Amino acid sequence: MKKILMVAALAAMGAGAAPVVEITSVQQQYPWTNTVDITYTSTGIESNNTYFVVFKAQDAAGNEIGILTNDLKVSQGSTWVAQWEPPFNVRYENCTMTPYVYKGGQDDYMVVDLETWAITYEGMSTQEASNEKYNTDEYKTRKMAFRKIPAGDYWIGAPSGVSTGDAPNSWHKVTVKKAYYFAIFPTTVAQYNRILTGKEVAGMNAYVGASWNMIRGSAGSAARASGADSVVAQLNAKTGCNFTDPLAGFDLPTSSMWEIAARARKETLYICGDDATGWDEYGSRSSTETVGLRLPNDWGIYSLFGPVLQRVRDTQDTTDLATIQPDPLVPISKGTSAANCEFRGNGGTFNLNGTLDRFAGRRLSPKNGSWSDNGFRFAYIPE
Repeated sequence: MKKILMVAALAAMGAGAAPVVEITSVQQQYPWTNTVDITYTSTGIESNNTYFVVFKAQDAAGNEIGILTNDLKVSQGSTWVAQWEPPFNVRYENCTMTPYVYKGGQDDYMVVDLETWAITYEGMSTQEASNEKYNTDEYKTRKMAFRKIPAGDYWIGAPSGVSTGDAPNSWHKVTVKKAYYFAIFPTTVAQYNRILTGKEVAGMNAYVGASWNMIRGSAGSAARASGADSVVAQLNAKTGCNFTDPLAGFDLPTSSMWEIAARARKETLYICGDDATGWDEYGSRSSTETVGLRLPNDWGIYSLFGPVLQRVRDTQDTTDLATIQPDPLVPISKGTSAANCEFRGNGGTFNLNGTLDRFAGRRLSPKNGSWSDNGFRFAYIPE
């Protein structure tokens, strides 16, 4: 096995010297076992902080063949041993093992365990390393990962004369007063069933066919989701997020929250630039495609444009699509009598002449409608 030196910069988190993890030896435990001991050391670790290292294995052809997902603590000058079992038909001497360093105690990501219902927060070393960690089966079935969207000013909407669906929404600046978290994937079949029924069901494709009322219950968009059949209400209850603030906890993102997270501060028409060239590297028309197969945006958020249209929290009439909501965390609400909710993104067979392929693309459809190319994703607002 080759010895790899991995330097993970933490400048984005205000760190000083970047920590270094170096693999010093690799040895098979016994001739009759398949377990390999990976001995490594760490330097450049800041005092009074906890770090973690995650190992990624590749074969001689550069194909990923395994990840040690159990995070291992590292500290200044310490020597640690990680144990790895290569695939049965792979010789460890022909593999490359790369360590990725994460700084503990940070909150770039929020993780929800759908078995224990625990909520934890994790930092990141680089966006690339986090993408590799979270774009795995585990976070499409048994867990959910959310990316932190920082507070601050953001530009959203569309330039004058550019169609965004039913009606234009002009280019404007909004201020996010409190950071929120945005799911990196649309909710999958496996995740939906774990939340609503507690049952383990296979399916890493987006859950489709849930109406807005099935997702949130009968309350208006400004009210807290409720009901035993509401997947939002059940997720809040099981994780203990029974906040008094109707905007706090898990829910659908507002339309503005969706676009802020999708843009990741880009000011182009499309996720791929100012024209649609390369759109299919990020988006998909197949509603049955596994989430996370295409490229993510700059904040590690996947499947924004396909495989499904995505419901958001806002309820309104057709004329309201031109409405500018000054507070992105507050949905546009027509109360319980509103017949329509808003969709973002694109996916399935729905295209609307390509306008929904754009960041600002929006569409209204009935709240109680259920179609095979519409899904949703969760957002979380701290209390």
